[in-house]
Amino acid sequence: MKIIAIRLKNLTSIEGSVEIDFTVEPLCSAGIFAISGATGAGKSTLLDALCLALYDKAPRFATSVESINLADVGDNQINQSDVRNLLRRGTSDGYAEVDFQGVDGHRYRSRWSVRRTRNKASGSLQPQVLEVKDLDTEKEFQGTKKELLAQLVDLVGLTYEQFTRTVLLAQNDFATFLKSRGAAKAELLEKLTGTGVYSRISQEIFARNKAVQEEVAMIHNKMSVIELLPEDEFLSLQKEKELLTEKRAAGIKLLAELNAQLNVVRSLKIQETLWMKKQQEEQGELVNQKNLQTALVVQEEGLLHFRAQWEAIQPDLKKARQLDVQIQSQQAGYMQSQQILQAARQQVADQEKKLISAMGQLQISYHSLNHLLNRTDVEALQPEQIELILNEEKERLETWTKANEERLIQLNSFSYPSLVDEQSKIQKELVRLQNMKQLTEGQLKAKQEIEKLEKEVVVCTRQLAEQDSVVKALHRLYESARMAVGKDVKALRQQLQEGEACPVCGSTMHPYHREQEIVDTLYRRMEQEYNTALSAYQQINNRNITLQRDLTHQKATEAQIKEQLSALQQEEDSVGNEEQIRSRLNELAERILAYRNLYAEWQQSDEKIKKLRAHCDALRENVAQCRLAAQKVAAVKEQLTILQKAVAGEQQRFDVIAKALDTLRQERSLLLKGKSADEAEVAVARKEKELNDALETARKQVEGVKNRLSGLQGEMKQLAVTIEELREQQKNIEYPDLLPQTIAKQQEDNLNTERALSTVEARLLQQTKNKTIVDQITKELTEKQEVAGRWAKLNKLIGSADGTKFKVIAQSYTLNLLLLHANKHLSYLSKRYKLQQVPDTLALQVIDCDMCDEIRTVYSLSGGESFLISLALALGLSSLSSNNLKVESLFIDEGFGSLDADSLRTAMEALEQLQMQGRKIGVISHVQEMSERISVQVQVHKKINGKSVLTVVG
Repeated sequence: MKIIAIRLKNLTSIEGSVEIDFTVEPLCSAGIFAISGATGAGKSTLLDALCLALYDKAPRFATSVESINLADVGDNQINQSDVRNLLRRGTSDGYAEVDFQGVDGHRYRSRWSVRRTRNKASGSLQPQVLEVKDLDTEKEFQGTKKELLAQLVDLVGLTYEQFTRTVLLAQNDFATFLKSRGAAKAELLEKLTGTGVYSRISQEIFARNKAVQEEVAMIHNKMSVIELLPEDEFLSLQKEKELLTEKRAAGIKLLAELNAQLNVVRSLKIQETLWMKKQQEEQGELVNQKNLQTALVVQEEGLLHFRAQWEAIQPDLKKARQLDVQIQSQQAGYMQSQQILQAARQQVADQEKKLISAMGQLQISYHSLNHLLNRTDVEALQPEQIELILNEEKERLETWTKANEERLIQLNSFSYPSLVDEQSKIQKELVRLQNMKQLTEGQLKAKQEIEKLEKEVVVCTRQLAEQDSVVKALHRLYESARMAVGKDVKALRQQLQEGEACPVCGSTMHPYHREQEIVDTLYRRMEQEYNTALSAYQQINNRNITLQRDLTHQKATEAQIKEQLSALQQEEDSVGNEEQIRSRLNELAERILAYRNLYAEWQQSDEKIKKLRAHCDALRENVAQCRLAAQKVAAVKEQLTILQKAVAGEQQRFDVIAKALDTLRQERSLLLKGKSADEAEVAVARKEKELNDALETARKQVEGVKNRLSGLQGEMKQLAVTIEELREQQKNIEYPDLLPQTIAKQQEDNLNTERALSTVEARLLQQTKNKTIVDQITKELTEKQEVAGRWAKLNKLIGSADGTKFKVIAQSYTLNLLLLHANKHLSYLSKRYKLQQVPDTLALQVIDCDMCDEIRTVYSLSGGESFLISLALALGLSSLSSNNLKVESLFIDEGFGSLDADSLRTAMEALEQLQMQGRKIGVISHVQEMSERISVQVQVHKKINGKSVLTVVG
């Protein structure tokens, strides 16, 4: 991994755009360069920009843990840990951009940018945007910010924490590390190396051991809650159950007989009441029959009277029909005359419109001809003069046509279709070669993804099986706990009395009688554990389904790519390689371009010819139109005079017919009140129908009453037979009035027997369940005790509540490895000292080679010596973190102020050794002597108003 260039704009004290390009001089050839400037000038801003562009994070915000909002522009606020705080106040936008060489050898550009709304300094801050591009292929990466950051980690080869340990080094942490206590040293080493997993493992083992021990205790508690009946009491309950079952059957049989007798008594009363009701309905129907027969006679008399009235008006009806016929005949002539008159008037109006139109068309034709000839006196020209103008235009048209035909002959000589066909064929072959290249790359990526998914599926399947076992075990415990807090059990427990036997277990001691809350707490805890395990199982199962679906999709994609690649390989043509194809395409493009230029000239000339031909045609057409328009105007005027005379004659005939029709209408209005004969007949027929319908309705009502009377009488006969039978049955019943009380007493006896039997059955059932539960709990206890024993041993070895035990053990090995790399770098910085781990601790000691390998404490070192050792540790951590990755860029931040001239020279020589290993090293320092020893510098100068500028010198 190598940094190529850093660019930034409007970040903290740096205003405007700034660029540091390591590919141009003097930085290109400089192995070591200094980033110098006064405190607060903005040296560290360059490192912030580097981290922003690659990780959307900045080192200066690493220790900000409090969530406090600060005032921004206007009423807006921003959290103090938000990286957008780096945008310089008073500016509308800013960015951080880094060009780097990735682990795959490609050059990439990552750009982090932020802006305010409407690009105004007073606008609200918008979310930051991340853009990533492959500079070698010009490919832009797509996806959300989270997806792009994940891709950047793959391209750089380092996470943010690894990057700050490998590329950005700060000695402050290691100066603290040298002299801290064991636990604190473990925490610092954990922070520096990113090995915090050991603390979490120790804490998890402690938590798992605690949980399984609690599970064992809970199972013991469950076992103590369950009590079993003695064998003699169990046999006694079974005998009592048999006696109660026989008694219940006898009581049910007797109760059924009593209910049958009570039904006979009640049915007799109901039937007698119904017979009396039917008798009352019969009397009512007899009265209704008499009234309906009277109404029927009235309807018959009304119909006879209406028919007599209808015979009296027959003469007037006949005369009215005769007048209607005469009016209808006269009205037909009136309508015909009126239509003829309107048609004649319309013809006159149409002819007047035609005249206006013809005159307007004549004027338009003259106007068009004036426009075509560019004259204003066409009406005064002679036909011979206009014909002469037309002949001149025709000669010019023939000249242009001949020249364009010669161009067409040249165009045909190009054989343009064959050129296009060949170009299309070659382009298809070029596309085929490019597609084969892309498909080959896609096939490789698909295979890699399939291998990755298959591994994940195996892991997920194993996790799913393990979680399924946990869920099943918790489900058994949960069901047992749920049964213990059931409604029936709670009610039974509340009825217990001290000294009295429990109906379930027979015990006279009731330890949970007044401790219901303990049982409920155990149940709720078990329910929570079961739901948590079930949720975890569902999550793992959902992930397993997703992985299976993704694996199937990737395999289908690989097969599809393979088919496409095979199809493309079968289409292989002998056109040549890609370079030959591109050369032939260039030749064809030149030929096609020459053809198209000549074709454009021909097309332009053809357009001119078409316009000239259209001009000539328009002249001929307009002359003809002028002649036709003049003839049409004369003909329309003559026809209009004829039509106006016809309108006057039709008007006289219409007036005579209208007067005769008015006389007939007055005579007809005196008959039948002005109504037509058909209307009068329809009204009479409607009235006669209404009278007939009313008469028929009255007859039906009379018939209906007769039918209902017949039915009632039949029902009464049947009821009399039924009542007689029930009376005979009632004679056999003793004390019929006391039946309800007898039945109630028998029901109570049956209920008491049922309750006693239920109590006995409940105790027997509980005994069976308790035996089953005891067996299950015994088996589960054995299994849990085995698991708890294993976790207890592991907890004794490395488990602890704060994770310290395993953390110290693991960090001891990490410290050994770190010291190997640090001593290698320390041999260049100071040959006098070596670092060594104090046995069985995380403490450090120093071996003084100048004093016969005497062991010294780190507290005896001077400030400069402590810095050199801290620098060696920092460089060692960088080597440790980049063990499997080549890191060619390194930035060291501060710490050189405590060195004397000799130590500073030694440090510089050590850094030059790193430079010889192929690394480009940037030293950030405000120490004057340090800056003077390094010729190539990136200088940051403070200006007024908190502004800084950047220059590169060397």
